[in-house]
Amino acid sequence: MKKTEASHRRRKEARPGEIIVAAFQEFDEKGFGQTTLANIAARAGISRTTIYLYFETKEAIFEAAIRDRIERTIDEAAQSVHAPHGDFRTIFTQVITLIYDRLVLSDASVILKVLIAEGRTIPDMVSFYRNEILRKGERTIEALIQRGIATGELNQDCADFDVRVFVAPAIMSAIWRRVFDDIDPLDVDQFKQSHVRLVCDALLGRHEPA
Repeated sequence: MKKTEASHRRRKEARPGEIIVAAFQEFDEKGFGQTTLANIAARAGISRTTIYLYFETKEAIFEAAIRDRIERTIDEAAQSVHAPHGDFRTIFTQVITLIYDRLVLSDASVILKVLIAEGRTIPDMVSFYRNEILRKGERTIEALIQRGIATGELNQDCADFDVRVFVAPAIMSAIWRRVFDDIDPLDVDQFKQSHVRLVCDALLGRHEPA
């Protein structure tokens, strides 16, 4: 009896994640506007009544997906940035690798697809993503730059750069894989390494020792 209860509890705890995966598949195939909770429930193998125990709307599922895929990745990147040891290149490489693994090479790219294709019809989701999620990511990169300045690896003027430039190649690679991968596949690992070298060599090369 106890084993059955424990199994049921684990199943219940896993349910939101299963719903998010099913929602991603629906969003990818049908688009956000054409997806319904009934579609998502059916794909997840649950009843429409059950899905309401976890999410009231598909917007709530989309927000939960953003927090699970994007915000959680940013939080882990922030841990690397605030780690006690590590030089700028090492930490930047860790952060960028995390972004490519979690956001470019996973189903999280569906979020980008929805926001680009249907953002005008879901302005609240766009605002949430920009103001809460992207801004959090920007603060993480800003903290990394400040760390490099504090350790003497970077010049002070690096703080004036637009931090969106530091992750822009990753966004481009996600879009490329969505649009061109069938006719011109992207070597993501090689692209990632070029991304790291481009940023680190440019920033660290600006440093002039006292």
